[in-house]
Amino acid sequence: MYALILILNDIYKLDIIHEVFYDEEIGATTVDSQGMGKVLLDHNINIPMLTSVRKLIDGRKPYNKTIFSIIEDKEKLDKVVDKIKKELDYFKEPGIGFMFVMPVLEVYGSNLEETL
Repeated sequence: MYALILILNDIYKLDIIHEVFYDEEIGATTVDSQGMGKVLLDHNINIPMLTSVRKLIDGRKPYNKTIFSIIEDKEKLDKVVDKIKKELDYFKEPGIGFMFVMPVLEVYGSNLEETL
């Protein structure tokens, strides 16, 4: 079982990403989020690495969306990851977002609990 987490900075792509999960019959939860880089920039904290972050953030919406999904099957996970990468042009544009996958060892409070 796997947790797929997508931090989506290009919120105009949110509906397309939701369709990927819907088409694969996989649930997902989307929450509003804001990166720490933006918070530090807003407070004018001078950290050398923030110079490059400022270039990515300037002119963009200050908030992003974080999408969480628990996917049981590795094959289904690979399909969803490939579709998301394709929809986001393989993350070529700086600052579009990032995605990662982690193994899930235990689940509580879900019908998945019975399958572990």
